[in-house]
Amino acid sequence: MSGSFGFDYPWVLGAFAVFIPLVLFDAFSRLKKRERKLPRYLRLKLLASAVFFRLFLACFIIALASPRWGIEQAAGEYRRGLDAVIAVDVSRSMEIRDAPSFSGIAGGEISRLERGLVIVREAAAAVPGVRFAAAVSRNRGLVTVPLTWDNETVLSFLETLDGSSLTGRGTNLESLVDSAAGAFQSSFPSRRLILLVSDGEALTGTLRTALDRCARDDIMISALAVGSEEGRPVPGTEDAISRRDSAAMRIAAERTGGIYVDASREDAARTLAAHLRSLAPETETRSSRREQKQRWPVFVLAATAAYALSKLSLLKIGKKE
Repeated sequence: MSGSFGFDYPWVLGAFAVFIPLVLFDAFSRLKKRERKLPRYLRLKLLASAVFFRLFLACFIIALASPRWGIEQAAGEYRRGLDAVIAVDVSRSMEIRDAPSFSGIAGGEISRLERGLVIVREAAAAVPGVRFAAAVSRNRGLVTVPLTWDNETVLSFLETLDGSSLTGRGTNLESLVDSAAGAFQSSFPSRRLILLVSDGEALTGTLRTALDRCARDDIMISALAVGSEEGRPVPGTEDAISRRDSAAMRIAAERTGGIYVDASREDAARTLAAHLRSLAPETETRSSRREQKQRWPVFVLAATAAYALSKLSLLKIGKKE
């Protein structure tokens, strides 16, 4: 592209026709004839105000036409052809503190939810260019953050999930998976993945039914299983023991073509990140291009200055020299 002067909206320049009546007014107006009888300093002030006001109009019209000149190098961008919905089980069993923290403290444990979110955040941050969304389950699934390229929004939301978010009394993984699947846009061509973060226990719903629908719609589920096989009591109860249902999580992954990740492993985040990269190994790169720089801000500033000068020119107009 050449570096010559150009406009994005050249048709706006037709507004310069407004200067025709202004010129006729200056030439034939009786008011202008009367101004010739005014003292010289007043005539100069009025003339300066008129000139600056016409300059304001001219700059404003040019700014609206969006002028361009000069050359700039546009930065290249890339996107991975993958959409991923992070589906998080926030039932009460996810409060159980039987997940390893790997903090270096002997016997240190964190909640199942905390462990799952740490892994997901690390994996998502390590794979730029993926479009993410977030969904949670409070007896029924809910999409909390729609698909977006702004991954910081999704990661910030995941940071806010803690014990105070666990208002659900039961687990309905079918509803969680169904709501996550509904977040995808059929009009956007990409591979579709649900990252299911759960201990696998489902008190209501039929997970297999949701898996069949995902398999039919070509939606992959990768299961991040948190918790322990031994289990612990559910907070607020005495005899309700919650154990990780690894079999249910493995079935979810195998039936839809995803992978099963054991959250108790120290390399769980690296494994999940490698899986995400493998689903979209090629990036859609927009090659760097040369284009003319937009210059309309220059004319906006000039128009503002001209308008201010047109008003300042009339200050103290009633005082004698």
